[in-house]
Amino acid sequence: MCWYTDPLLKTCRHIVIKDIQKNISIGAYEHEMHGKQPVIINVEVFVQTENEKDQLDNAYNYDEVIQTIDAVLQNGHICLQETLIDKIANKLLNNPLVLAVLVRSEKTQAYPDVKSAAVEIFRTRHD
Repeated sequence: MCWYTDPLLKTCRHIVIKDIQKNISIGAYEHEMHGKQPVIINVEVFVQTENEKDQLDNAYNYDEVIQTIDAVLQNGHICLQETLIDKIANKLLNNPLVLAVLVRSEKTQAYPDVKSAAVEIFRTRHD
């Protein structure tokens, strides 16, 4: 089912923050435990707002996405991309305006002949 057919989400604002580039300590293999590697994170947030009146205080602040990612990354090494995206999604869903999120993580140096190895999750408040 597409998000725009979900009765809960079809009236939401769909905010997309693309290609957030971070060097992070991630990976389950021994060679990944001793340094950082580049990861690209994409986040889509489905927000219940309708009365912004052109005022930031009435809207969802996109800064929250970056701040959430930074907060998750401050907690040290993460073995799995699945863990990374789960933590980001769960933290974003703590905001009562956020009804759903899509979070994608891409390790861009996971394999020599591959552009990226990615994991993606879509979560809604009613999951």
